[in-house]
Amino acid sequence: KHSFDAALAGIVHAGFGSFGLLNNWNQDVKVTGDSDNAEADAVGARVRDAGLALSMVPCSVPLDRGHDDSVAYVRNLARHAERLGVKILLEMGSNTPERYDDYFAVMRDASPAAADHGVTIALKPHGGFSTTSDDCLHAIERVDHPSYRLTYDPGNLLYYAGEAPEPALVKMRPFVVAVCIKDETGSNGPDRAVDITPGDGNVNFPVIIKALLDTGFHGPAIVETLAPGSVDEVNDHAARAYRYLSSLIGA
Repeated sequence: KHSFDAALAGIVHAGFGSFGLLNNWNQDVKVTGDSDNAEADAVGARVRDAGLALSMVPCSVPLDRGHDDSVAYVRNLARHAERLGVKILLEMGSNTPERYDDYFAVMRDASPAAADHGVTIALKPHGGFSTTSDDCLHAIERVDHPSYRLTYDPGNLLYYAGEAPEPALVKMRPFVVAVCIKDETGSNGPDRAVDITPGDGNVNFPVIIKALLDTGFHGPAIVETLAPGSVDEVNDHAARAYRYLSSLIGA
């Protein structure tokens, strides 16, 4: 809800060193499979000039364009990612059942293209066919390629499925290459919410981070949500999240 440059400044001031793009940020600040080199490089430069490393870009495949165009979209996005030094394409699957088969067919053909650019497509829990941990693991089976893996999102497991994220990590961990750090309250009930600063909700981050560290996780971990407020208030939330997470990591 605030400007891109203000957010970058606040993220740096909080202590973070990495940044991840999301589709819902701002329609003028994006890297997609439709971006040309100049557009993608301009976004990368803004992030880099702020003092941050770009760690993730979203991959929302336009399935309505047909199979070949969808694969080409992912291939072009992977090419941008390689040039920008990004290793993870954050994939959110599909919530349209009649598109599920199309999605998996695209991912089976797009994953080798991503691999050619040293990039991994990483699906996160996001409703639809990736609602639960078992759903996510089923997606891994259907695509069956080492460049199609998982982004662990504990808040979304609660929000969409009411699934306890800590035991879910045990199942998902062999395929987890990235993490969206998101807290949550309300499980999947009517008052559920994810606009929560990490540490203030129901996600047991001490258990989760210890489990990740104990199994050698070293991928990007991006704080996706904070409590809302003014720029100053959100900056305070970001700094508090950084201190909290750093204490768990031992940084």
